[in-house]
Amino acid sequence: MTRELTVLTWNLNGETYKGEDWVDRQLEFIDEYCSAVDLFCFQAVNNEERKQDRWAGHLGALLRYFDSKPREYHTVHTGDWARELRETDVQPHTNISGNHNRCNVIVSRWPVERRPLDLRNTGNRKPRGLNYYYSHFPEKILVADVDVSTIDSVAADRLEAWNVSINNGAYWGEEKVKMLETVYGRIHLQNTKIGDPLVLSGDFNAPQKETAEKEIIPHSGPDYTNYPQYGDPYYFATDGETPGEFTFGQRWSKAEQQLFDPDTSEWEMRDAYLSLDEDTYEASTVDYTHEIHNGSPGKKRLDHVLVSSQFAVTDCEIWNGRGSSINAMRTDETYRSDHAPVVATVRL
Repeated sequence: MTRELTVLTWNLNGETYKGEDWVDRQLEFIDEYCSAVDLFCFQAVNNEERKQDRWAGHLGALLRYFDSKPREYHTVHTGDWARELRETDVQPHTNISGNHNRCNVIVSRWPVERRPLDLRNTGNRKPRGLNYYYSHFPEKILVADVDVSTIDSVAADRLEAWNVSINNGAYWGEEKVKMLETVYGRIHLQNTKIGDPLVLSGDFNAPQKETAEKEIIPHSGPDYTNYPQYGDPYYFATDGETPGEFTFGQRWSKAEQQLFDPDTSEWEMRDAYLSLDEDTYEASTVDYTHEIHNGSPGKKRLDHVLVSSQFAVTDCEIWNGRGSSINAMRTDETYRSDHAPVVATVRL
């Protein structure tokens, strides 16, 4: 019997550390509902507190919880990268230190190793390393190798796990687009040249809407992004015509659409929730992961689990308290996060 893998992605809302009671509520929720999860991908984990060179606060509590008996999970994170960038005097990071106060964490039932990033192409035109990386926020794209060689029923020795936290477009428009393009372009290359099974999870701050007919409606850039050469544009060409320039707004829309729209993308990844049949699937304004005050629309599905073609999707749920589902979001009585987890069960 082929073993199923359960993946959970959850933005833990650690923009500011909210105290031990708040972290305890998150850990109690994980303890009660997440015993079947094999791979956790957490975003927005606050990493500001350290005591005697050891992680404390939000990140420290998570690491201690998963390392303790009888759990003894394996963890990797980007807290050290974020801290280094937050404390640097190198421009332009000096005025974005607040956004470097959170990191990504991957927790695995099996041994896991964080992969390094490299801007150099040292693979002789092959994707030997994680180059082609285009963002000022390396701590928000965590890539790890998961060793599944001990699972006899899984026909692979390793799988690659990506955990991303894409910046929002309201304040970080250019960074958001660069991060989306980095994820899409690098994984496209990975799937084409190497072909290892790959899981991509995280908070993408996209798309704007997914309709009941599974149409992907992306965000688009503001009007000022339509000027020529703005935002490092790229060009497209139609046979027999002079190449033209994408405006930055067009790039923005396409970057979001490529990740989720199977008719647009070419990277052999698919969204687990969008893979559900029509009787189970609901529009993002109905089954959502985040509520935005005065948003357009006010309810969005910004958090996703995507898998490569080697996986079959068995199930995907959003734990936002709708109907009989588990509620991990903000309530009047308790506060855990302003995002709901997405939990996907897949078979390799």
